[in-house]
Amino acid sequence: MTAQDPLLSSSALEPLFRDVLEASHAPGALYSDPRVLELEVKQIFHRDWFCLCRAEEIADVGDFASFRIVREPVLVCRDRAGQIRAYTNMCRHRGVEVATGRGRTSQFVCPYHGWTYDLNGQLRGAGQMQESAGFDRQRCSLPELQVGVWGGWVFVTLNPDPEPFGRYIEIFEEKFGYLDLQTLRIGLRINVDLKCNWKLMVENFIDFYHINVLHRDTVARFMKTVDLPYDLRRNGQVFIDEYDTGTLSKSGEMTASRIPALEGRSPRFSQTAVLPPNLNFFVRPDYVSAYTSWPLTVDTMRITGMVLWTGQTMAMPNKDAIIAEFKVMLDKVLAEDFSMVESLQNAVAAAHFVPGRMCRLERGVQHFIKHCAGRVAGP
Repeated sequence: MTAQDPLLSSSALEPLFRDVLEASHAPGALYSDPRVLELEVKQIFHRDWFCLCRAEEIADVGDFASFRIVREPVLVCRDRAGQIRAYTNMCRHRGVEVATGRGRTSQFVCPYHGWTYDLNGQLRGAGQMQESAGFDRQRCSLPELQVGVWGGWVFVTLNPDPEPFGRYIEIFEEKFGYLDLQTLRIGLRINVDLKCNWKLMVENFIDFYHINVLHRDTVARFMKTVDLPYDLRRNGQVFIDEYDTGTLSKSGEMTASRIPALEGRSPRFSQTAVLPPNLNFFVRPDYVSAYTSWPLTVDTMRITGMVLWTGQTMAMPNKDAIIAEFKVMLDKVLAEDFSMVESLQNAVAAAHFVPGRMCRLERGVQHFIKHCAGRVAGP
């Protein structure tokens, strides 16, 4: 597929790029054609920075975490100097992953033929290879990937010549740096596979049009969505700087200690953002949550998420009860969302699907999908 393909032609995409009150949603092919996904992998996921984990998950020397990012195996670890490093997680012999899951180690040993690497990615042992003509152990290090750390989150890029991380993250720092997010601690993780295109979940999280309908018995009870202060920035970034909603608890009231930087703010203070390619970000007075949406195939994806509370909350005797109540509410809300995005996927793949008109409360959705469409179709 190329930009000249009718599915990505300017005439097919033009209704998406109008003013939101005149615009229509994207053609179904953007979510259902495997050729589009291949372009997204090449033009987006192989070029951009993406958020992988928290620094606290690899806090000590030898701590590691492994990932598969759009078919690319990635390994993140803390080296002996205390630095966070990232590598392509493929043995330089046959390509088998040298580490799986999470853990702590002093070295990485390929489980297939035993090639051994230190925490700096250097090959230290390769049995029986001394007889192989021209074999040079010094040239067989694990290829290193660039790493950026912001607010306690670890970002990695597959691009050998990426946009400088400081520029990539500068608007997020402008918006959220005041929160001192590196002081927060993980209290809850989620990991769910869905039968839909990865973009649909990113869009869903900033779709305020559906709140009062789909979530009328959950979050809509505590939320006002009349006038949202959208701030739409370069590269598809979407910010809703402040809006009025309750925290995610049975009553909508805070159940945990307030984030110190939010002292004096309303107990209903909220912020939301999207950092492309795939990070959704939510701030409440007592917690921060972040979700990443990863493509598996054109019509399947994996959502990963984590919820962060203050160290004070995580030290409370009733910490488990706070997290359990939050999870009950989160599970209800996500179950409602999951059923809709999977139904959407069925629709966009249907022969008779026709994109409908947009509502003003979909301004953020439009901004994000215009960015994605532009990345695969060109200007």
